[in-house]
Amino acid sequence: MPFAQPLFVRTSHPQFLVERWQRHFGDEHAEELCKWNNLPAPVYARINLLKIDRTKFLHTYPESRPLRDHSMFVQFNSLPSSALERGHCYIQDPSTTVACELLDPKPGERILDATAAPGGKTGYIAQLMENLGIIVACDRDPQRLDILKGNMACLGVGIAQILQHDWTGKRVPPEITSAALFDRILIDAPCSNTGVMRRRVDVKWRLRGTDFVRMQQRQIEIVRALVRLLKPNGLLVYSTCSLEPEENENVVRRLLSEMPVMRLEEEKFSLPFRDGFDGAYAAKLVRKM
Repeated sequence: MPFAQPLFVRTSHPQFLVERWQRHFGDEHAEELCKWNNLPAPVYARINLLKIDRTKFLHTYPESRPLRDHSMFVQFNSLPSSALERGHCYIQDPSTTVACELLDPKPGERILDATAAPGGKTGYIAQLMENLGIIVACDRDPQRLDILKGNMACLGVGIAQILQHDWTGKRVPPEITSAALFDRILIDAPCSNTGVMRRRVDVKWRLRGTDFVRMQQRQIEIVRALVRLLKPNGLLVYSTCSLEPEENENVVRRLLSEMPVMRLEEEKFSLPFRDGFDGAYAAKLVRKM
């Protein structure tokens, strides 16, 4: 019997990453995940109800295929240039809605999207709010802010105040504090991106085993800076596109131990080998009265 090559060789993944997935998910799911990462990523798009209703979209773009269980999403064989230029849809994976649906924003509320660029979640939040209320959308990178502004304009989002800010800095600018306290805060934290490797093919080769704890420190620092901007009984959603416990549930457990004012209400995971979409994590926390 010929010698079987190890999984990390057969699927072209770093050995340390495959071994940690085998420990965390088991051998079978780890293999499914590695194979998933090597598949071409489908083109999914969210229908933008701020500009077009679902029935008209499907009629206007008959090449789109609705996704079962995700009524606002369709699949295309290639980038739908016309629909994108008209702001009728936005390219994003259905897993990105997990955090927004846990956030459950309402029309007229004050929402802080703390790490917003390029704007897929911001646009969906505005849609859920029916373009009524205020979204303060921040990012630390000026170039990504320009992309965010362009995307919001294209999607017809009229309630976003777009501001540059790095949450690892000490001082929150008055443009943000003047809008506080917020009803709901979304933190789509910078992470290792291990849930989106088929879309980010560079990720697996630039990651190191120490990166997950390093990212955790930054993620915790960001959440610490934001909790004080949340009103009592307000809701905070922490999310990543990582599959790693250090960046997900371990962050939340540590925050809960440090901040008795916060209470965990719900956690959700999107797992490629189970759900058929990109990997993601989201936790809904409430600030106690």
